[in-house]
Amino acid sequence: MVININRKLKLSNIIIYLIGLNILAIGTVLFKSGRLGVSALVSVPQIISLLLPITLGQATTYFFIILIIIELLLIRKIKLQILLQLVLAFIFGSLVDFYGITLGMERLLPVNFTLKALVTLAAIVCTSVGIFMMVKMDLILIPPDGLVHVISGLSKRQFGMIKFCFDLSTIVISLVLSFVFFDHIEAIGIGTVAAVLLVGQLINVWERLVRRVNLNFRS
Repeated sequence: MVININRKLKLSNIIIYLIGLNILAIGTVLFKSGRLGVSALVSVPQIISLLLPITLGQATTYFFIILIIIELLLIRKIKLQILLQLVLAFIFGSLVDFYGITLGMERLLPVNFTLKALVTLAAIVCTSVGIFMMVKMDLILIPPDGLVHVISGLSKRQFGMIKFCFDLSTIVISLVLSFVFFDHIEAIGIGTVAAVLLVGQLINVWERLVRRVNLNFRS
């Protein structure tokens, strides 16, 4: 899951990766619009954006930078893959604000639970598709997954288990910050739980569909 410039850096891979990045950004904004809880990926940035006079995209960028610094402290050396994550942090944060503020997606205001659930479901689907496309291209990890990858390598533990623990920790941090600064829960809700349960499963669905299409194409 690390970038191989000589083998992986193809125009088609880059285009698909960037499309996936845009879809992931759209999913991030839709979680906020659905108002049933954001994904673990941006739960802490969502709290930060409520505490400080900054946008969700800016908060996400700052949070990603903190994760990158932690990566560098853990491995104690500079790696191109991690430096590229820094560039990705700024691009992703800008995309979140582009779709949310410039295009006005964050101003979507579902008026009832059914509409909120539909918007949240769309967010889950977009998140799973975006992550799937980015992972399949095997280029640059987003900083949260980059940190998980580093911890997994250092601890010799499975990526999936470390990923689950990381997501759980961001949710717990968000809950603590909510109670400390707002006296009620912010950012976390049934949409967060649904994302934890469904995003990974949907990624597996897309994987099977692509594999089936490839098999049919070859036959």
